[in-house]
Amino acid sequence: MPTSTPYRILDTPITAAHERDRARAMGPEQLIALIEASGLRGRGGGGFPLARKLATARAAAGGGSSYVVANAYDADPGSPLSRTILLARPDLVIEGLAIAASAIGATSGYIYLHPEAAAARASVERALASARSSLGDLVVEIALGPGGFMGGEESALLAVLESRRAMARQRPPYPATQGLLLRPTVISSAETLAALPLIVRDGAEAFRRVGTAATPGTKLVSVTGAVGSPGVYEVAFGVTVGEILEHAGGSPAATMKGLHIGGPTGGILNATRTGVVFDYETLKAAGTHLGSAQIRVIGPDVCIVNEAAHLFDYLAKETCGICVPCRVGTKRVEGILEGIYSDLGRADDLPWLGELADHLDRFSLCGFGITSASILRTTMSEFAGDYASHITDHRCPTGTCAPARSRRYETMAQP
Repeated sequence: MPTSTPYRILDTPITAAHERDRARAMGPEQLIALIEASGLRGRGGGGFPLARKLATARAAAGGGSSYVVANAYDADPGSPLSRTILLARPDLVIEGLAIAASAIGATSGYIYLHPEAAAARASVERALASARSSLGDLVVEIALGPGGFMGGEESALLAVLESRRAMARQRPPYPATQGLLLRPTVISSAETLAALPLIVRDGAEAFRRVGTAATPGTKLVSVTGAVGSPGVYEVAFGVTVGEILEHAGGSPAATMKGLHIGGPTGGILNATRTGVVFDYETLKAAGTHLGSAQIRVIGPDVCIVNEAAHLFDYLAKETCGICVPCRVGTKRVEGILEGIYSDLGRADDLPWLGELADHLDRFSLCGFGITSASILRTTMSEFAGDYASHITDHRCPTGTCAPARSRRYETMAQP
C-alpha cells in the first residue's frame, strides 16, 4: 500500500545545477544503477522503466552522438500535466533532462511543446536563460509540435523534429537505438524527467517510500467532469480512484454514471469501480490504461453509446492515417456507433464491434489505435444496458440522443 507521507515533485526545493553536477560526478554506470534502483517508470502512459531506456541508448550510442527529448506536448487537451509542471517548476525538467543526458553521454536535448502552450513556453525560456551557463556542453532547445493529438506520439514526435509530417513509424527499431536522425534517443515525459533530481539528491530508497513496489513515486492526475473541484492533483501510486476523487472534492453517487480513465483512448468504467487502484497494471486489468492520467467523471444523463461514438469521431479525425487498421477502423467504429444511437442498430453490430476492437488492438502501428480498443470493450461490457436499450428497444436510455440518421432512410433502402 502507498505511504500516506507525500513525496511531492512540485513542492520539492531543488538548487539549480547541484543535482546535475552530482549526477556527472557519479558517472553514467552508477547513475543508471541509481535510477534502476529507484524503480522510476515513465509517466507518459506506457510505464516503461527509465533506467532500461537509458542503458539501451548508452550502449547503442557507443560514444557517438545521442539525444534526449522531454516530451511536454500534452496531446490530450483535458490533461495539461506537463504544462502544470513547466509553469510551476521548469527547473526540475531542465535538471532532469541534463541528468538523463549525462547518463547516455548526450550533448543535445529538446523540450517538445504543444504550439498553443504559450505560457509554458515562456516559463521554459526563462528557466533555460538562467540555466544555460551551467549546462556545460549540453545544448537544450525548445521544439514545437504541429498541434493535434498525434503530435505527441513518440515516433511522430521524431518525425516533427526531422521536419517531416507527424506520422507514426514501425517499431522496432525503437528510438533508444534508432531515434532522431537514426541516432539513439531517449524520449521521456517532462513529469518523468522532473523526478530525476529528487532521486539524485535523496537516493533510491527515499523515492521508493511512496507509491507501490512495482511503481514507486507520485503521479500528477487531471480530474474533470462531475466533481466538486476539478483540477490537477499529485497522488501516490497505489491509491484508489475513489481516493483521488475525494481529493477533487468528491462526487455524489447520484451524479456519477461512468469513469473515463486514461484520456480519449481510455476505457470507461462503471461508476461503482471507484475501488480500482490507480497504477499501470491494475488499470490495464480493469480494461483501461493510465494514458494521460485523466479521470473524467461522467454524469447520469449521458448515454454511453453516444459518448463512445463522439470519442471515435474525435479519434477518426486525429489519426495520422499511416496504418489501415487505425485510419479505417476508427471511422468504421464511429459509423456503427452512430447507427446504434440513431436507433438503427442490429444485434450483430456488437460482435462486429468486438472484431473491430481486436483489429485495432492487434494491428495498429502505435498506441493511438491499440488503446482505442479499450473504449469499445469497456463500454460494451460495463454499460451493456445502454447498448441493449438502443438496439432492442430502439430508445435512448437517458432520452438525450439526437439521431444522426433516421429510420426513414433504412425503410427507403428496402427493395
